[in-house]
Amino acid sequence: MNVVLVGLSHHTAPVAIRERYVVTESALSGLNEKLVRGSDIDEAALISTCNRTEVLAVSRSPERALEHLLDFLRYELGDGSASVAHVYELRDADAVAHLLRVAASLDSMVLGEAQILGQVKAAYRAGVQGRSVGPILNRLFQSAFRAAKRVRSETGLGASPVSLASIGVQLACELFESLAGKKVLLLGSGAMAESALRGLQEAGAESVAVLSRTPESALRLARRFAGRSAGLDALDEELSAAAVVLCSLQVERPLLGRAQLEGPMRRRQGRPLLIVDLGVPRNVEPSVNTLKDVYLYDLDDLERVAERGRAQRGAALEAALAILASERDRFEAWCAQLPLVPTIRKLVQYANELARSEARRAASGATGSEASPEVLERMAERIVAKLLHQPLRRLRAESELAGGLYYADAARRLFGLELEDDEE
Repeated sequence: MNVVLVGLSHHTAPVAIRERYVVTESALSGLNEKLVRGSDIDEAALISTCNRTEVLAVSRSPERALEHLLDFLRYELGDGSASVAHVYELRDADAVAHLLRVAASLDSMVLGEAQILGQVKAAYRAGVQGRSVGPILNRLFQSAFRAAKRVRSETGLGASPVSLASIGVQLACELFESLAGKKVLLLGSGAMAESALRGLQEAGAESVAVLSRTPESALRLARRFAGRSAGLDALDEELSAAAVVLCSLQVERPLLGRAQLEGPMRRRQGRPLLIVDLGVPRNVEPSVNTLKDVYLYDLDDLERVAERGRAQRGAALEAALAILASERDRFEAWCAQLPLVPTIRKLVQYANELARSEARRAASGATGSEASPEVLERMAERIVAKLLHQPLRRLRAESELAGGLYYADAARRLFGLELEDDEE
């Protein structure tokens, strides 16, 4: 059985490509079901975040599976715009190690960010719901979750969680001397933008406005931050007043462009506007950055900012990698035993049936309510004789052939036998 993975991420593709391959959480289960309908894929799980879209699979035909996964990624999940240079293929140990790194946030834009584990767990749940996760991927995901937990608890990467949202807060603090009295506009009500909103308030921002297509969710979030909520029809007015705009709406095409911002920017009279676009697909057209006094950062820009802090968190990386290596070895050892499982199951079944048969025979021959010690002793001798009959017969037959010493050594190892010097 082979583990394979095909994907694209912030390492290989810009956000302009990644946003075309985003899969919503609600669509994961159905796509997982579709993946395992073919004969080439035995198990599968889709992972889709703002930074990556990956397909993880188990197959007895890895070459055909990789071809199928590549086509599925490029044309089923996206529009075919991802080139060969944007996509990576991983097999076996490399695929296993990659999932462990992703879950432990060692492959994220921000080393040690806290949200990726939840996204990997969501991918696992979708695979279970779609009945595409079988015993091997189930075991692999559990190994990834355990590795991530150990990394966060045993290394410094869990001491001060960071996220892309916190990078947005850092940018706001760098652009404005003080956030005191600054107004924040939040487009959408996702977890990442909420995290950034909390950070901005802690840094001194006072006024919060939440705009969303769903007034109920906007109202709930606004109340938690003592802010106000409104529909997207209030966008023009709010853009005129806000100092920081956080965007995290699910959109098919950008919500904000030069045309929507030119009017509000004239009314701002030179006051700078920071826009942090956390959306994939992007909420804001890149051309907005050409407007005077507008500072637009999308996810690719945030990655470049995050690079500054990687060296500071890198001290814990060596310990984290050691943890991942031990969990990878543990998973691979489990996989190595899979071919033995039918034999072990058959051996245990044979021994149990033999013992039960001899116990019934001893009980039928007992004169009282319990078998005598002599009856139990004969029963034990019969069990031993029957258990060892075939192995000893094979050992004697092999002694006449070249494999005799090999079988004898295997028997000693299997039964933990230590021979005296004069017996060897």
